[in-house]
Amino acid sequence: MEWLLVIISMSLYNDGTADHFVFTNTKYETLQQCQQAVVVNIEAINEVAIREFNGPATIYCFREDNFLKYMKTEPSKGIPI
Repeated sequence: MEWLLVIISMSLYNDGTADHFVFTNTKYETLQQCQQAVVVNIEAINEVAIREFNGPATIYCFREDNFLKYMKTEPSKGIPI
């Protein structure tokens, strides 16, 4: 199972959606590896959020298969992650 590091803008659009940024240069084998990467790289991650979203973001480690399901799901339907 591979894990992805994803940041989601804290600024919402009128319809309640938000911009996402997926770090595709590295995938992680475990949740713990992804979380450790966040700890080690928090300043760089925050810089990406400011550059991409002009503001803060929430940081997530998603299992890749669940992230793909999440991106295909209508907001009102939800999906267990």
